Amino acid sequence: MKQRHYNKEHQIGAVLAIIACVIWSGNFIISRYAIHLAGPISLAFFRWTIATLSILPFAYKNFIKEKELFKQNATYFFWMGLVGFAIYNTFIYTAGHYTTAINMALIGSIIHPIVATSLAAVFVNEKLTWKSITGIALGIIGILLLITKGDIANILHLQFSIGDLWMVAAGFCFGGYNVFVKRKPVGISNNSFLLVLFAIGAIILCPLSIYEMRNIQPVVFNGQLLFCVLYIGIGNSTIAYFLWNSAIHKLGAAKSSLFGTLIPLLSALEAVWILNEQFNMFQVISGLIIITGIVVNTWPSKKMHG
Repeated sequence: MKQRHYNKEHQIGAVLAIIACVIWSGNFIISRYAIHLAGPISLAFFRWTIATLSILPFAYKNFIKEKELFKQNATYFFWMGLVGFAIYNTFIYTAGHYTTAINMALIGSIIHPIVATSLAAVFVNEKLTWKSITGIALGIIGILLLITKGDIANILHLQFSIGDLWMVAAGFCFGGYNVFVKRKPVGISNNSFLLVLFAIGAIILCPLSIYEMRNIQPVVFNGQLLFCVLYIGIGNSTIAYFLWNSAIHKLGAAKSSLFGTLIPLLSALEAVWILNEQFNMFQVISGLIIITGIVVNTWPSKKMHG
């Protein structure tokens, strides 16, 4: 009976993780789909405003209890909100104006693990294992193949797409966020942690988005924009987070992380289906190399039992 219950819990956890990945994979599709509806800063502002409102009922009580801790760590939360939320998503939505969703998914999926692994070795004393080094090496090979469009000679001329470079910058931001999130102050709950970071991201972006709407790209307020904003604000930012946490509870962090390798694959398939993007051979090959690198890097190690 225990074994049957254990298997059922794992099956439920797997389903929850897959649903979360499906939701997250849509962020790159929205980045491309919404380029004529709103500027990147405005889209990021709408996302974090809706995310703040959607998580508020679940996090308000914990936030009130923990507000003194937030005050004591105000500098930490400001930088985390700025880099991990305001800048990171603005870079993603900017990349959507210049490169394909397929490239965004593949580059984004490997840059932040490379950055996170490297920074973790420096700042939080995490050891670089053979899996980490192998995963990083495969990721770099995959990215070089992708951004050079299969022609390594392009490296000599630095002929890279500006959108690909925006995604690399976004990856650096999220990689840094993933390292320093491990330094979350003790005593702060997960939902109030996200509530404050969502809110900081929205507050920072608010004046910038107003400027963008008035002087750079006016917002097209229609049903399509509403769907996009609700999807990234509630789906990507709140629902997927809760599903993922439940999956981790049932599967464990190591096994759950393996499902993250589905995101670039799902995003690529959605880009072909929804945006009518086309796979090129170098994208297929680089995608396989990148996903292999992610799997190697996240595959749980065997533990010796006495």
